Amino acid sequence: MHDEVIDHQPVITVREGSPADFDRYFDEGFANLSAESRHFRFFTAVRELPPMLRERLRDVDGVRNAAVIAFDQAVTLPDHPDGKPIGVARWMSGDDGLPELSITVIDAYQGMGVGVRLMDTLLSLALERGVAQIVLDVLRENTGMRHLVNRYRATVVRSGDPLVVRYRIDVVTPPLQVDVP
Repeated sequence: MHDEVIDHQPVITVREGSPADFDRYFDEGFANLSAESRHFRFFTAVRELPPMLRERLRDVDGVRNAAVIAFDQAVTLPDHPDGKPIGVARWMSGDDGLPELSITVIDAYQGMGVGVRLMDTLLSLALERGVAQIVLDVLRENTGMRHLVNRYRATVVRSGDPLVVRYRIDVVTPPLQVDVP
C-alpha cells in the first residue's frame, strides 16, 4: 500500500493523540509504511511490532509519553472522524535521561510538510507540559529526517553508534526554525 499517490490537495490537521487513537489508527498507519520507512523509524527491517513495543507505543499520558497525530481531512473514510491518519510525532520518557522524540509520516505524504507540522505541534505541546529538552536518534542515512531536525537548531551529541546521529533540541517558544537550503 506504500505505492499510494496523492491525487488531491491534502488538508492537513494535527492534534494531540490518545491511546484510543493508537487502537484505531496504528495498524493502518504501519501498513502504509514502506520497508525503508520502517527501517528509518525502528532501525531494523520490521514487518510487525512485538507486543511489548506495541504496548509501549500505546502508552500515551500526555506528560511522560505524548503524541500528536496528523490527518488529511480531505480524505473521508469510515470510522475516521478526523480524516486519514498520515503521521505521528511523539516523545517517550525513559527512567533515565531526556525524553526521546520520534516522527513517522506515511510514505505518500513525505515531503509535503507533514513532518514540520508534527514537529511544531509536538514542541509546542512539550513547552506547555514543561519539557525543556528532547533527544532523538536518527540513522545517518535518513537525510530527510536529519534535514527536518536541523530546522530546529538541534545540537548533535555523542550517540556511541557510528550509524546513528543523536540530536538534542532545546524546547523554546516559538520553535526556532532555520531554513536550510
